[in-house]
Amino acid sequence: MPKEELILDHEVALKKKKKNKIIALIMLGIVLILAVAIIVAACINVNLKPYLVGKPDRIAIYNQTQQYGEFDTDEQKYASFMQRFDDMFEASFLVSLFSGRLGDYTITGQSENITLSDTLKELQAGCYVEFKYDTPQTLTYNDGSPYYDIYNKNQTLSFTSLYFALSESNSLQTLSIYAGVKYSDGNSATTYTVRIAQKANTFGIYDNLSEYRTF
Repeated sequence: MPKEELILDHEVALKKKKKNKIIALIMLGIVLILAVAIIVAACINVNLKPYLVGKPDRIAIYNQTQQYGEFDTDEQKYASFMQRFDDMFEASFLVSLFSGRLGDYTITGQSENITLSDTLKELQAGCYVEFKYDTPQTLTYNDGSPYYDIYNKNQTLSFTSLYFALSESNSLQTLSIYAGVKYSDGNSATTYTVRIAQKANTFGIYDNLSEYRTF
């Protein structure tokens, strides 16, 4: 093989080797950036508490069908409970992102027309909490916009109580918060259930339940 061709092949090989090295460095850089992003996302916490859950005027706790405790805003138990309630929605940005609940929640149940009494029967299988409001609260999405009655597109829904079960499992899982609402017939005594679903870990409250006993 002529000397000129050998030199040319050598130069081509060197360029190819340099190109491969640059590609490898770029790939390594991308991997490092992704690794750092994942670590940061795992370390940064976000709070997933539903926007529609305002501070209640009273908090009642039930152990199956028996009332376990009740307290209002003036009591130390209230402040302690609300701190744990806020904490139970804390989750890493990474977990929140992959769980599909990054600051958002779903509102369902109206089309099923499930009565509040039926919902309470299910909750009475374990420990559950009721948030009581003296004035009606408007059902809203996470951005603050109102949720409208599916049977009357101009009508918002309101509630004076929210209910949720306490879990014995120390893990982030889907929490159902139930609101008792009335719709269709304003004169009807029937109260239906709307379900708000969000990720939360209620174990912090369940594990310290004795602190909130008043009965």
